[in-house]
Amino acid sequence: MIDNFIEKDILRRVKITYVLYECRQIKIGELAANMNTSFNTIKKDCQKIASKLEDEIVSYDISRSQLSFQFKPDVCCYDLVRKLYSDSLFLKVCYRCLLGKNNYTSIAEEEFISVTKVFNLKKKAERYFRQGLGLAPTGKIAFDDKLKVRYIYLTLWMRGIGVNELKNDLLFLKSERIAQDLGELLKNRLSKKSLHYLQYAIFLSIRRKETLPIDSEMIEFLKTGIIFNSVKTCFLQHGLEVDDANIAFVSFIYKNLPYNPENYRLIEMDYQYYRNRLIKNYPSVVQLIRNFEAAFDMTLLGEIEFEKPLMDLVYTTSLGLNEFLLNQYYFIDCNDYSIKEKISRIIRAWLKENISANITMSESIILQFCHLVMPLLKKGEKKKVPIIIVSKDEYSHMLFRNNIRKIISENYFFINDEIYYSMDDIPELFYNINCFIVCERCLMNQEKNFILPISINNLTHDLKDISNYIFTCVLTKQ
Repeated sequence: MIDNFIEKDILRRVKITYVLYECRQIKIGELAANMNTSFNTIKKDCQKIASKLEDEIVSYDISRSQLSFQFKPDVCCYDLVRKLYSDSLFLKVCYRCLLGKNNYTSIAEEEFISVTKVFNLKKKAERYFRQGLGLAPTGKIAFDDKLKVRYIYLTLWMRGIGVNELKNDLLFLKSERIAQDLGELLKNRLSKKSLHYLQYAIFLSIRRKETLPIDSEMIEFLKTGIIFNSVKTCFLQHGLEVDDANIAFVSFIYKNLPYNPENYRLIEMDYQYYRNRLIKNYPSVVQLIRNFEAAFDMTLLGEIEFEKPLMDLVYTTSLGLNEFLLNQYYFIDCNDYSIKEKISRIIRAWLKENISANITMSESIILQFCHLVMPLLKKGEKKKVPIIIVSKDEYSHMLFRNNIRKIISENYFFINDEIYYSMDDIPELFYNINCFIVCERCLMNQEKNFILPISINNLTHDLKDISNYIFTCVLTKQ
């Protein structure tokens, strides 16, 4: 959201820096086309970047057609963009207005700009606040919405605005230690950017002790999760008693951060844990995945590389967080813009129908999601056929599942994760799509070609029949 208000030249240099940091080398014409600007503008911006970030650059080359930047190995991209954002007069004026420091003359003197310039910047800041906070019943900007005001503080602090004023605050230093302890407790190797996000959120929760408008049902839901209870534990370990709403606020922020554990198994466990919780509370997410499957003619349900970024997107959007975050700019090849537009249409339509008709989503959020899922979607794989297992208990399911997995080809089939204990439990959806249902004999109440019987006593023979049947279906493309 704030990207629509920040000075265009500064935002453009931030985007270019993200691309240069990731790619190191890129053609000027390609970058200009991607950012919808001129060849010469890109070259001038890169000269400005080289000057502003000279202490962080090992070498750079701006030739007639290509850019090449080599940054120091110990510098993270977050440090670079914060330095670029520090030139934004708009962000500085926003911060002063948020603190209630509205004196035109003092702003003009401190920033060495005219009063007219300050007046225009204040008007622009007010437009941003109206869009970000909304209006109160009185018609004034809703600065009483304490939760959204906190999001705006995070928006500005994450861009390095106003942070220097906090460094001598003892609670600010304590917030950093709590953030580090929380990362260790949840086995997350927090990046510098993530650590700052968490530190600032914790600082707001222990410095601004105020009632937050967080739904009680949401708090009760969070209380059943690992993150909420881990945040509470860390606060108590540091001698702080924080109310549930403020713990929930920190939990919101933490869940949005990348999970960087020590081994991949923890990533899978985290994914499965939050997948089950999200689908339970937002069952329409399954329909969203089905919409993507139909649009791209692929099987995506159960694919971790697709579902994980999708779940993060749904989570942060449903909480109203996305538009206040510092999102990285991702370069999308011009040839892939049609895919990006298709992805955007699917997501926006689902959000309007299931979350809010007035929901907004900036270009940077869409680009970030596209960057993560496009490698998978571009493969253009055909849909795999699901196999649904109906069993009387978990032991039968485990036995049938492991044996069926050995006889099927993962190129054509996948076994559905949900466990069904009767035929009546199976959603109507599966009777209207191409799939196979493997049902324990004692539970069968109907006979259809795609319902295949199985039992423990006759397992070897049943597996042979199942294998022959589904193999025949593949050959005849049924």
